[in-house]
Amino acid sequence: MPITAYSNEAQRELDLEQWLGINSYELKQDPDLARMPSELREKVAVDIECSCCGAHGATIVRGARSKGTGKSVAQAHFRFRSTDGSNPHNTLCDFYDEQKVRGTEYLTNFAGDKSALTRAIRELVCRGISANLFTAADMRAMRQWFLQEKAAHSVPLDVTNDLLQWCVDMQSARSFRSAGDLPFIPEHGSLPSFDWDSAARLEWSRRNEQLFAEVDDSVYFRRQSIERPLRLVALYAGQTVLDPTALRDKYRSALKLSSFIAQHLFERVQSPAAIARKHPSDWGAMGHALLAFSALLLFKSDWDLARASALYCRLKTVQAVPDGVDGNLVGLNPFHDYHAWQVINSARHVAGKRIDARPVAAQIADVKEELLTRYRDWANRI
Repeated sequence: MPITAYSNEAQRELDLEQWLGINSYELKQDPDLARMPSELREKVAVDIECSCCGAHGATIVRGARSKGTGKSVAQAHFRFRSTDGSNPHNTLCDFYDEQKVRGTEYLTNFAGDKSALTRAIRELVCRGISANLFTAADMRAMRQWFLQEKAAHSVPLDVTNDLLQWCVDMQSARSFRSAGDLPFIPEHGSLPSFDWDSAARLEWSRRNEQLFAEVDDSVYFRRQSIERPLRLVALYAGQTVLDPTALRDKYRSALKLSSFIAQHLFERVQSPAAIARKHPSDWGAMGHALLAFSALLLFKSDWDLARASALYCRLKTVQAVPDGVDGNLVGLNPFHDYHAWQVINSARHVAGKRIDARPVAAQIADVKEELLTRYRDWANRI
């Protein structure tokens, strides 16, 4: 369900209401599209194409309203179909399965969020387009670049819910380590306060160090960190997805630039954006617009962090645009869910090195029994 698509005539991305508006048709006057002339329906198939993969065959789908309350429950949008009824999208396109995709999932509306941060970014987008430092077409080009990255660095999504849960248990076993932990020797068992469970977990972790080496340094498996990965696994199981390691350096550059922008987004008399005081893992929805904007500046600067930061500084000196219409656009955030995909990818690597897929608790129980046996054998000899 693409909320927005690229208009060749307007040379920018538009939602359906905007596209109808520039074609002199007010959606608010005819929300059910009952009086729409056939010429407009014919024109949309020619003018509009998928912003992500360039698919043609756009049609107009009217919005939906609740029968009980009359309130809007679904926004009017575009849909793409070939003349024979087949799906014209690239199989790697975010809109290939239009039933799964939602406008807010991977897209960032610089005008939709009324927070001070996104209003400030919206103004900078307006300035940049007004000063021709970047265009709406650049944002489309970034989407196409992202699609190419997915095609060049794709892997099958073969990670399961059970594997993600197993990795959480794996990480939990190691979390009991402390600075005073030593490899087990039978003499340790003679201590009255000796903790056999902790010793078994520590020993199991040592024996499986190769598994922990496969985990990305930014990934820590815990119940909270796999919530989003579990949803992605359910959505894309068996499909081909992007290997996130291909964008690792670009993601880190985007985080650095985002932190820099947040620190200097507002004037000195104001405090920095709240996001500037948080770790990227805690940015949540607040970081979507910031990452999307940073990705755009980096993309326009060939992913050179210094050039991108210079472009940001230049934007801050460009005169503000009075109406700000150009900033009312939706842009791809290529790093949406990036950390979740890192978690999934690390789990995939763990599975490749794992030699025992039994539950971690069962394996640790075996290790504990082995340690107890070693202690008993030692105790019987003294």
